[in-house]
Amino acid sequence: MDQATLIAGMEFARDRTLGVLKTIESSGQDVQKVLSWRPANGRAHIAWQAMHCAATHDRYFNARIKGGQVKDETLVTNFAGGSTPSDKDIPNLADIRQKLETTFADALATVRGLSAAELATVQDFPNNVKRSIGESVILLTWHEGHHQGQIHFTWNLYKQAHGLK
Repeated sequence: MDQATLIAGMEFARDRTLGVLKTIESSGQDVQKVLSWRPANGRAHIAWQAMHCAATHDRYFNARIKGGQVKDETLVTNFAGGSTPSDKDIPNLADIRQKLETTFADALATVRGLSAAELATVQDFPNNVKRSIGESVILLTWHEGHHQGQIHFTWNLYKQAHGLK
């Protein structure tokens, strides 16, 4: 797998995530209210979706790909897969951006430090899944795009529910 292409994909997905957060910030709406709004009972709010991207990067790159420990156990506990979005723990936009920046910088450094042979190395993942490190990077890029879409969709639903254009 080509390292430069993987990095370009990661950066593209992250730019889209940051772009929708910037759109929300510059909308004139109460940003914290937007970040905490749920589109339906039991559905995740925007803050959880964004922090989930950060938590997933921490878990995958540090624990699964590098075989170490997550760097921010609280982040992973509260926002990684298997967590339940909380109405009491709604991070603000500055905290979201900081977590996204920190975990993404670690992810990029990891990918930049891997050779083509290392990217091709197949690893064992939960549920008897085997995939190469390069495939994991592609999966994480898709994962971020998916949650960026959830953020975008929730933002559009928020605007509709509040009579905004």
